Amino acid sequence: MQLRDAAEMLGVHYQTAYAWVRQGVLPARKTGRGYDVSEGDVSALAARRASGTAPRPDIRVRDWAAQADRLHAAIMAGDETTARHVFARLARGVPLTDLCERLIAARTHQPQGRPRGIAVVTTPPGERHGLPALMATACLREDRWLVHHLAADVPVAEVTGLVKEAGASLVVLSSATAEAAQRAAAEADEITRSAAGLRVLAGQPGDTLDQLRLLARASVARAGSELGAEG
Repeated sequence: MQLRDAAEMLGVHYQTAYAWVRQGVLPARKTGRGYDVSEGDVSALAARRASGTAPRPDIRVRDWAAQADRLHAAIMAGDETTARHVFARLARGVPLTDLCERLIAARTHQPQGRPRGIAVVTTPPGERHGLPALMATACLREDRWLVHHLAADVPVAEVTGLVKEAGASLVVLSSATAEAAQRAAAEADEITRSAAGLRVLAGQPGDTLDQLRLLARASVARAGSELGAEG
């Protein structure tokens, strides 16, 4: 059986089947016309894939920024076909969470010009899921905030220390679970007491980025009105 026929039998693109041959996942014999594989090996691989035990193809992405830019451009242009193609190709060899983190990180840049404000984004103690915090960082930076993005599970003392050092007016605590959201609420109270005029937003599962953007902007407006009242 030729490799192209095997790919069709397995329900994958030819290049995917070729990658499996190179990785040793699918035994094959090189011939003058390409590769020949046995029907038994193809059937065995199909069974492994059906049971969820077949390995992912090893896809190495050299330039995540370029892939992220291509995906972003397709989405902004309404080109769903290209966007799906880019995402599907990368998802074949990268765990979904890692894929999302790398694509978002590649598109996350500090704003140009005068920032709307200074923010610190992190997670509450014990929360090791960093994707929500990364999404919050990308959202705020796109809205012209100067954001200090910390790693997950950072002690409260380190967060408050950075807040004072950076002169931040906003702290965002992102959570992926209900338990982490409860810890975030408790940490928010502690951080708020550490600095006058500081706004702390404790996110919960299900909160949207639009809500974050509006609450962050409201914090700036509130701070301005308080300064005006003091004056």
